[in-house]
Amino acid sequence: MKELLISSAELAFQDVMTSLEGVTEGQAWAVLPQGGADYLHTDGSIHSIVLHMALVKFMYASIGWRNTEIRWSHTAMEVESFEPSWEKAMDYMQRSHEYWMSSWANCDLEAEIPTNYNKPWPAWKLIQMMNHHDSYHAGQIAVLRYASPESELMPPSVAEDIRKYCSGSVAW
Repeated sequence: MKELLISSAELAFQDVMTSLEGVTEGQAWAVLPQGGADYLHTDGSIHSIVLHMALVKFMYASIGWRNTEIRWSHTAMEVESFEPSWEKAMDYMQRSHEYWMSSWANCDLEAEIPTNYNKPWPAWKLIQMMNHHDSYHAGQIAVLRYASPESELMPPSVAEDIRKYCSGSVAW
């Protein structure tokens, strides 16, 4: 089962990276008009989606397998140090995936692990959820890259969103 989860994780991440091929900083910053009241965990730009995905990988791995060595407050400071650089956001995404994959490489898939939801889950369930998370956002990015024109407006700060939405977390 572990080989299947590893394979699925790598395939889902490859789908993400394929959807990001050729995205320029201007495309990454573009935001389509919002048509609903749903909270997307981002401002709707490719840039913020990439950072959201990277942040989630760092945090779920840290909370689940690394005794919360990375905290939301750390991520806010790190993201703030390079926003709004598209190149550095992509580097952050790559580093998050490597951290994610190495965090659960030797885990017991049936073990109950801590989550960001303050409720333990079996390791396999969290890994599978993250695989779906990558696939979901890969599709979202693919649509946005073809629908979004270039933008010269910097996207809103993701670090500010982290502070707004995550400061109440036990992993702050």
